[in-house]
Amino acid sequence: MSGFNKGASLWLARAIGACLALGMCIFAFVRVAAQEAPAPPPWVAPDDAKKVKNPVPPTQETLAAAQQLFSDNCVLCHGEKGTGDGPGAKTIKVKPANFTDPKLQASETDGALFWKMSTGRGPMPSWKDDLTDQERWELVGYIRKLGKDAAKK
Repeated sequence: MSGFNKGASLWLARAIGACLALGMCIFAFVRVAAQEAPAPPPWVAPDDAKKVKNPVPPTQETLAAAQQLFSDNCVLCHGEKGTGDGPGAKTIKVKPANFTDPKLQASETDGALFWKMSTGRGPMPSWKDDLTDQERWELVGYIRKLGKDAAKK
């Protein structure tokens, strides 16, 4: 090997080493910053949304339709039984709502659930462009059923 090639090889090895060290530092900084990120503020529906009543009665037909909608659109994060343990829940920082939680069932009105489903926030998508008002109200009824079913056990 000539002196020029040795010098170029040494320079290249040092440059690669420096880039690798810099990359590791950036990766570590991003990981620490992500872990220290503050929790998002509570997700509260506006007062006018909270007051809206569900216009779709929970019949066998509407609950069956909603169960299919839930399986198609919600199970990934909220899980089969609505406990917030779906396979997608492991990949997001904010834990999906547990619809079997009595506190959630008592604190959220039908209108608030509908509003949250419609607007979305963070990893929760907005469903207003993908699901009709009827379908979203049916899902609200199904979410209530999940809470009642869990309370029976």
